[in-house]
Amino acid sequence: MAQLVFDQQWNEQMKTNDTSLAKMLMLKPDQLSPVLTYLMGDESQRFPLMYLSEGMKAMKEIEGDEYEYDVIGRLFKAIPLAETVSTANSGIGYSTFTIKFQEKLFPKDYTILTPNGYQLTVVGEPYQTNGLWSFPVKLVAKNSSQFLPSSELTAGNLFSLGWAAVASFGSTGNESVSTAPYKVRGDITTLRKSYKWEGNVKYRSTVTVKLPTSGGGEKSLWWPYEEYQHNLSFRQECETNYWYSTSNRDASGIVNERDVNGNPIVRGSGILEQIMNKDTFGTLTVDKIHQTIRSTFYGMSDASNKVVTIFTGIGGRQEFDDAMKADLAARSYIKLTDAQFVTGSGYSLALGGYFDMYQHVDGYKIIIKTASIFDNGPQALASPRHPKTGLPLESHRLVFVDTSTYNGENNLVMVTKKGRSMVRAVVKGMNEVSANLTGNDSIATDKDASSIHFMKAGQVVLRRFNTSIDLRCVAGL
Repeated sequence: MAQLVFDQQWNEQMKTNDTSLAKMLMLKPDQLSPVLTYLMGDESQRFPLMYLSEGMKAMKEIEGDEYEYDVIGRLFKAIPLAETVSTANSGIGYSTFTIKFQEKLFPKDYTILTPNGYQLTVVGEPYQTNGLWSFPVKLVAKNSSQFLPSSELTAGNLFSLGWAAVASFGSTGNESVSTAPYKVRGDITTLRKSYKWEGNVKYRSTVTVKLPTSGGGEKSLWWPYEEYQHNLSFRQECETNYWYSTSNRDASGIVNERDVNGNPIVRGSGILEQIMNKDTFGTLTVDKIHQTIRSTFYGMSDASNKVVTIFTGIGGRQEFDDAMKADLAARSYIKLTDAQFVTGSGYSLALGGYFDMYQHVDGYKIIIKTASIFDNGPQALASPRHPKTGLPLESHRLVFVDTSTYNGENNLVMVTKKGRSMVRAVVKGMNEVSANLTGNDSIATDKDASSIHFMKAGQVVLRRFNTSIDLRCVAGL
């Protein structure tokens, strides 16, 4: 096999000078290729959240560090029965009995639905005693022998509001229940990254990394590529923040984390913290996928473009494909044709065909998207290993994100601070800046050193955070 002459070298000095160049660029043998082989994969898979928000022009500017928006949930809800009804054969003979709840949700004349489909009518005005609301009700029945089973009247069972049925003439008006939007408030994180260089490193060249030029030639300069590395790593740091950041506000809304000047360091919630639905799996199955979709995404009924994107790593993509193929194999009426999974003829056959989309019966589709942050990101590097694949457990994580459109607006949006969506500036010293930066005879410091600084204030936000789910793999734990 090929010999690894030396591993990646890391510049722990936090700045570039002659010493760090000597360490990082050790030898100058002939190269097989003029371009650097990057072992971490294609850039297009590294920043999916930035691509789906900023890249799709789904952006919102705000003045400060906090944002808020109103969310209207479901217009109806079910509430639990507060006390068990001990009376036997409740409702028999069209009799009236009383049920109690914590909330005054059911107006007079309205039909109430029980867990197993029985229907009750509120026949009197609700009244409050000892903190509970009592509702006089009758069973909607075809004959006087019908009654409500006691199993329906156990505390904790859910009851929901139906409709008001009245006489065809002579009826009077009734009351209605309404709901107000609830308010969501969040923070955006301000991120910074800086790097420095000393001396005349701009003019130091090496053949360790050859960069092609537009005219067909090549340059042997390290400096432009190091600039590219810093730009790229800052984008990766931003993407990592958008996924994994956790809010540091306490229950009273106070940020206790401070910098050396006593200023608050505000941390916004990343996508994983915003998602309220959490679940785990050991081995992914189609039944688990169905259950996840069924329990999470029925709230997407008003979406105009129903799309759920599963962000996952190599392990999760394999889990999804294996689950789909196992389900197909178990269904004898489905034929796996050669044109779909096997190509070629004779002794030259190729096994291929992988599932990366799932079309749901409700009209929305599930798309699988590999995000390299789950394979090579900071959390993946620190993650325990999967007992079978040897990949990080983080690589098997599947994050179902509602990327639909509601009322003409993307559910996934980038919220940035006005004037700070991306700030880039140079502090010029006595030494030269690179060809990719501008500079003149005016300097900001008399030191033989310059620095460049990035700053970005923003957070990727889910407008509807209850229509996504974080499905984590716990195999081997």
